[in-house]
Amino acid sequence: MPDSSHTHKEVGQEPLEVFRVLYPLFKDEVLRRREYMSRLSASHNTVLVLLLMIVMVISPGHSDSLKQWLAISGVVILSGFVAYLILQQAERHQMAKQQLIELERGMGLYQEGWIFHGKTAYPQHWQTDWLADRSVAIYLATLTVLTALVICAMLIAS
Repeated sequence: MPDSSHTHKEVGQEPLEVFRVLYPLFKDEVLRRREYMSRLSASHNTVLVLLLMIVMVISPGHSDSLKQWLAISGVVILSGFVAYLILQQAERHQMAKQQLIELERGMGLYQEGWIFHGKTAYPQHWQTDWLADRSVAIYLATLTVLTALVICAMLIAS
């Protein structure tokens, strides 16, 4: 018959091992998604600003109406696709963040006295601060404004 204290010790270690594996994965996922949204937004916005400058500097004078609407449609489709990618990454970021917080709760990082006497390892507000994050709204607002500026420049340049 196996030693019951030894068996109990192994079972107690299993959740800790799962945590040691999952926590870094979810932490990395949260950070990676955030960085990807930032890079995606910055790179597309840079392209839009460059396109805006090109249209304003090298305006063709009298352009064909069909070409103009095709170009505008392309800008709108590309911006819509980038907005979709940002929203997709934001949703995945939120799911990973929720799971990360659940893992942190499970470890007791928000419980007073678990690691530090009289206080928590993580501030309580960290469990909900991410819900008020406005970065995705800023990414999408910037994308929308720059897309509108490029479209206006294309309409004016013709």
